[in-house]
Amino acid sequence: MDNQSILRRLVPRRACLSQLVLLGLLLAHDLMAYTAAEAAAGTSLTTRVILSGSMEPALERGDLLLFREGDDDPIRAGDVVLFQPAYGTHMPVVHRVIAVHERRGGGGGGADILTKGDNNFVDDSTFMYRGPWLPRQHVMAKAVGYLPKAGWFSVVMNENPGARKIVAGVLGLGLFATAPYY
Repeated sequence: MDNQSILRRLVPRRACLSQLVLLGLLLAHDLMAYTAAEAAAGTSLTTRVILSGSMEPALERGDLLLFREGDDDPIRAGDVVLFQPAYGTHMPVVHRVIAVHERRGGGGGGADILTKGDNNFVDDSTFMYRGPWLPRQHVMAKAVGYLPKAGWFSVVMNENPGARKIVAGVLGLGLFATAPYY
């Protein structure tokens, strides 16, 4: 018996087709939920996974945060924001606003913010941006919700290169095993 006939006997076409339909339905469900959340928020949304412990205990590693993009919402002390540091890392940072500084006069108004991770001992002004305040234009989005532990898969994939190889291998093997049926 050759390999193709063994595979055909082990994995019938109907089972493969039903798995593909199920995967399609799951992806469509996720897309509909995301679209509904964007419609409810009235703007585009983005997500980020908490990768460090700087926001514990309020937000833990592996929590998935939902952010509303745009400059429409005023930022207040206590809000969790996604911002681009002025220097240092080029990765966006998720921290809490601890103070808001309203600019008045010749600077055209506006507001600058001071941020800090809940679990950090010092604010971010000493190592993430120049000066005591982060300009508002560095703020990319404001948090509107979160799902606890929903991002653990992303944390594991970022921290373990071996896990990435295993997942890629299993997915590739699954694709290779079902390829004769398409």
